[in-house]
Amino acid sequence: MIRLLILGNCRFGFATMVRFACTAAFFCFALTPYIVKADTGQKVVVPALSYPVSGLRQRLLAEGKAIPAVDDTLQADIPARFFAPSPSTRSPDTPYAAVVALPDCDDAFPQKWITILQDAGIGVLVISPYQAHPSQSYCTGGSLDKPKHGVTYWGFDALSALSYLAHKPEIDPKRIAIFGYGYGAAAAQFAIYRHGHAKRIPERYRALVGLRPQCMSEMDNFVPSLLVAVRHDRFNPPEWCQWRMDRDIGPNTETVAFQLVDSSEMPEKQATRKTLMVEESPPVVTTILNFLSEHAIDGKNSKN
Repeated sequence: MIRLLILGNCRFGFATMVRFACTAAFFCFALTPYIVKADTGQKVVVPALSYPVSGLRQRLLAEGKAIPAVDDTLQADIPARFFAPSPSTRSPDTPYAAVVALPDCDDAFPQKWITILQDAGIGVLVISPYQAHPSQSYCTGGSLDKPKHGVTYWGFDALSALSYLAHKPEIDPKRIAIFGYGYGAAAAQFAIYRHGHAKRIPERYRALVGLRPQCMSEMDNFVPSLLVAVRHDRFNPPEWCQWRMDRDIGPNTETVAFQLVDSSEMPEKQATRKTLMVEESPPVVTTILNFLSEHAIDGKNSKN
């Protein structure tokens, strides 16, 4: 199922809302602007999971076939930073919700969004696949003799991060979402893709948020997702997301909500890896927080 919302920059009010398949309500609240805190987070290292053995490989091994070993030369533990929820949003000794944040391919994740999530009572683990696999970033050039498969490495890093958080006593293992930014949103899709490595990991993400996503992967996912794209974004074309949804989403797949926002900033500004004002505007913040709250990723205590 697909939900499509088209919104204007909040400074100019709402544009229109177009409904596909699912119904959705959206409200523009006059939110108080967030102030970015000087919180640099706690440095941690996320242990890399061992690559799971695929079903085909298991069958071939059971038949005694000689097959090449899995190339694990690029497997590495993942540097990360953890940001706890704001103290005022937490109940002592009660596990809280969290998100795994995947940065863009230049290793940048919007600091302001970390603060927004903290103030919503959500813990944030920002991982750095860029540092774990520096040769696998699409921000740098590739070649036929040195192909890149970075998005799959990054997606597997996100599964390692999920396992890491799920075993932390202060975090509710059933309330962990994934939040990808730019290229990181493409990688995040692999962490919830029904036919990928995610099916061989015991833990499950609760939901996915992709902000200015590069939609390079399939969307037959285990859990619902929300994609927020900027019209005319040249680095992260929303047309890619629309094409993927048209191709992958069917009546029995999980909901993909797609929000297309208009930016008042020049297209030339959008053709950079700098954050845009619209990414942190009240309507975008409200939509993402509402979506996360719908799936119990918020500061409320939950046993679901």
